[in-house]
Amino acid sequence: MHISGVLVHALPEHAAQVQEQLAAIPGVEVHNSDVVGKLIVTLEEEDEQATVDTFGLLSELPDVLAATMVYHHFEPETDSK
Repeated sequence: MHISGVLVHALPEHAAQVQEQLAAIPGVEVHNSDVVGKLIVTLEEEDEQATVDTFGLLSELPDVLAATMVYHHFEPETDSK
């Protein structure tokens, strides 16, 4: 499991719409937003490529000015027997 913290900066007048778009993406959770369009987001994916793909999707959403990964953690899967 890959867990990433991302700061998304959206156009302030479209921050609510960006928050809705982010929340609709599987594995993405919006934790906080402010009036200037900054949103704190976590991203959980099963593998590295999925993390890269989803991060790219966040960056390319309409009205997103920037997406910056500020944290990444890899938790190896354990066998439960």
